[in-house]
Amino acid sequence: MTFKNYLIALTILLYSSFSTKAQTAADYGIQLEALVQTAPPKISLNWKKISGTTQYNIQRKTKFASFWTTLGTTVDTFYTDLSVVSDSAYEYKVFNTGGIAAAAGYIYAGINAPAIHNRGTLILVVDTLFRDSCAVEINNLMKDLSADGWAIVRFNVPRSTPDSIIRKQIKQYYTSLPDVQSVLILGHIAVPYSGELNPDAHPDHLGAWPADMFYGEMNDVWTDAIVNNATSASRAQNKNIPGDGKWDQTIPPSAIELQVSRIDFANMPLFAKSEVNMMKNYLYKAHKYKMDSLYVSRKGLVDDNFGAFSGEAFAANAWRNFPQLIGRDNIKAADFMTTLNDSAYQWAFGCGGGSYSSCGGVGTTTDFTTKKQKGIFTVLFGSYFGDWDSQNNFLRAPLCCSEPALSSCWAGRPNWFFHHMALGENIGYSAQITQNNIGGTYTPLGYMYGAVHIALMGDLSLRSDYIKPAKNISISPIAKKGATITWTASTDPTVIGYYVYRADSLYGKYTKLSGLIAGTTFKDTVGKDGLKFYMVRPSKLQTTPSGTYYNLGLGITDSATVSYPIPSSIANIKDATIQLICFPNPTNEILNIYGHLNTNKGILTIRIVDILGKVQVQSTQELKQNEFTVSENIGNLSAGNYFVQVSLNNKMMGVQKISKL
Repeated sequence: MTFKNYLIALTILLYSSFSTKAQTAADYGIQLEALVQTAPPKISLNWKKISGTTQYNIQRKTKFASFWTTLGTTVDTFYTDLSVVSDSAYEYKVFNTGGIAAAAGYIYAGINAPAIHNRGTLILVVDTLFRDSCAVEINNLMKDLSADGWAIVRFNVPRSTPDSIIRKQIKQYYTSLPDVQSVLILGHIAVPYSGELNPDAHPDHLGAWPADMFYGEMNDVWTDAIVNNATSASRAQNKNIPGDGKWDQTIPPSAIELQVSRIDFANMPLFAKSEVNMMKNYLYKAHKYKMDSLYVSRKGLVDDNFGAFSGEAFAANAWRNFPQLIGRDNIKAADFMTTLNDSAYQWAFGCGGGSYSSCGGVGTTTDFTTKKQKGIFTVLFGSYFGDWDSQNNFLRAPLCCSEPALSSCWAGRPNWFFHHMALGENIGYSAQITQNNIGGTYTPLGYMYGAVHIALMGDLSLRSDYIKPAKNISISPIAKKGATITWTASTDPTVIGYYVYRADSLYGKYTKLSGLIAGTTFKDTVGKDGLKFYMVRPSKLQTTPSGTYYNLGLGITDSATVSYPIPSSIANIKDATIQLICFPNPTNEILNIYGHLNTNKGILTIRIVDILGKVQVQSTQELKQNEFTVSENIGNLSAGNYFVQVSLNNKMMGVQKISKL
């Protein structure tokens, strides 16, 4: 079907109300929580009853799988999965049969789920207005991103730069750098407009909408030669004709490869503050939040002015997502503006008939200029303001406040899914899976699923849980003996230990050097001589309504020029095709693998296999010099003998036997 024909036929507008069998939007969202146990391992799901339901259906998949496996059914409001293991996480779907509404819920549940040490490369695109005026704040942002596991590349662009040129630069990084995952936009660089759509169903809003996902789609061609509609839309920016610089696509031509979000305060004159001042304030409060220095109340607020809305039930985006993050008992229905002015909530949802600068029953942009907004993650829905590149736009207004609102999205057409954040994922991940949710992995999809208008306002790296960082890192190098790293412990009493990482550049990829360290010191004795950047991150076992996971706080960093000892067994090997040394051997945790090859090019693969030939550990990297040193943590392996295999371009180069204590 075409979206245009469907929309033209649609006569139901967002400010209308409907009668329906369902009493509330909550009847359309199964409110899931999980209790977990390590020995024996099990995950026990529970949820709130949906009236009239005759059966609940339980399905499961791994995080990155597209298809669900049915586990069973129940007439109860709980289900226990015994086919699980510790140190893992599983994604569950529960949906009902019968009932006053067709309801579904999702949870990403974990039993001591592993920490996320590396999040990939982030491309930071900075509007030149802020290059100098916000230099200190942007520097702090980059440090925080790096400290949370992101490698960073940055480029600055004037606002006049066409979106096609900016996308070309992003694509060059995407194709030349490893593991590029995201694009964070600071400021009002070119806003791509695309398509012929009106997700709010208003005839005067049919045309091109802002489409920042243009910067995240890397594999296909966008055109500007087909859509020819200069009459429907009342706002000039939505008009779309061939050759006008606005793209044709209502649905992106292929999947969105990169997470994308934007922090943009342009054209918000009601706030009587400059863009620079609002950017400074936003980056300051985001930094405080990530340092666990901002008061966060694990509560959720729902201000629903639409109800079931003939089954669309927009507020189900709150009831379906919030319980896994903050718990069912911590969510309440209340007035948006007055409640957030007086009390802090981590998550807040509001919906109602809208305009570009208002949401019926929720408030106006002017309200945000006079009232506090004590919410971190804001989810909104209503007519017009989902078209976020408009003057005094209501969707962007929360981020302009001095109080801590840090993200905002337009959820309802289509529906959003945030449940992975309960085990440490960032909100940009939620935005990306929502944008790519076209095959029905998560249902209900919601109207206009997969369309170009789905966007995230704010910092995409934001997570649900943070830890107070360690302090006072110090590097003490000793010539030809490596370096000793020391630090002061985090003030968080629940921290169970620390990880140490190393990189060759401040904003490069940090490689984990250590296992979990209970103390506050670490000795680095293996590596290639030169300038090294070290990072220390605290870890705690975080409990959420979705189970438990190992959470990491932001790291602290310092650098030093370090030279390392050379094991005596490495002497006189320079003419060998490969010399492979593994030390210490035997070991109970960290295994250092040193090699020297007579080439400096190729794809190097290192595998640790058991005596039956089953791969237990594997890593791959591009060889850029003759020597390499890789550190692997084998603390989780059972005691016994193993073999280290080194391959270059899939050709076996060497094998070394090791022993795990």
